[in-house]
Amino acid sequence: MSIESFSISVARHGIVPSVRRTLLGRARRVLDFELCRVECSSGEPYVWPDAVGYETRLVGEVEFHQSLCEELRNVDYRWAFRRGDVCSASFHGADLVGYSFYSSLPTRARDGVTFTFPAQHYVYAYASATAPSHRGKRLEQDRWKVARRQRNEVTGNDPRLLWYVNVANLEARATGKAVRTRPVLLGYIAWARIAGGYRFFISRGCRKAQTLFLASNSAALS
Repeated sequence: MSIESFSISVARHGIVPSVRRTLLGRARRVLDFELCRVECSSGEPYVWPDAVGYETRLVGEVEFHQSLCEELRNVDYRWAFRRGDVCSASFHGADLVGYSFYSSLPTRARDGVTFTFPAQHYVYAYASATAPSHRGKRLEQDRWKVARRQRNEVTGNDPRLLWYVNVANLEARATGKAVRTRPVLLGYIAWARIAGGYRFFISRGCRKAQTLFLASNSAALS
C-alpha cells in the first residue's frame, strides 16, 4: 500500500484498522491465508422505507443474466440458480442495477474450502453488488426485505441473515455497518494454505454457532 493510499485509509477507517490491514497484506506475501469476521443480523424488525424509484423482486436465472446493467455485466451465477439459491434484485426501469444471493446450503469460499452453517438458524448472504452509479440508496436493505418476506411466506421460518467478511476489507465492513441493522459479531474464522493442504482456525464463538470453514471437494458445491 502506498503512503497516499494508507493516508486515505487512515482518514476513512482509523489508524489501528489501517495498520492491521497493512500488516495482514505483508503477511499474505509469504503465506496464502484469509481471516474473516462472521456476523449475523440482530433479528430486529426492519423498518426502513422502500427506496424511491426502484423495484425490488426475486429473479430467475434467465432474467438475471439478460437484465444486468452495463456496470454489472460479465458475471455468471448459473451455478447458484441451479442449486436453488434465491436472488433478490434491484431494478431501475428495465435494468438490473443490484443483486444479492441467499442460500441455506454450504457454499464454496474458494477451491477446497467450504463455508458451512446451521440452516435452521441462519440464511447465508453472499455475492451482493450494486452498480456504482446507484450506490448510497440502501438498495441492499430492500433486497433483503423482499427475500425475507418470500422466505416467511413459503417456509414460515425467519432465520437470521449471516455473512462473513475479510478483516482487511475495511470498505466492505464500512458498507455493511451502513446498510445492516446492528450486526452481531459471532467470531472469527480463517484458512491457511500450508504444505499443499489447508489449516483452519475457528474461534470459540463460531464453533458454538457452528459457522465454519471446512476442507471440501469444491466441485460438489458449485
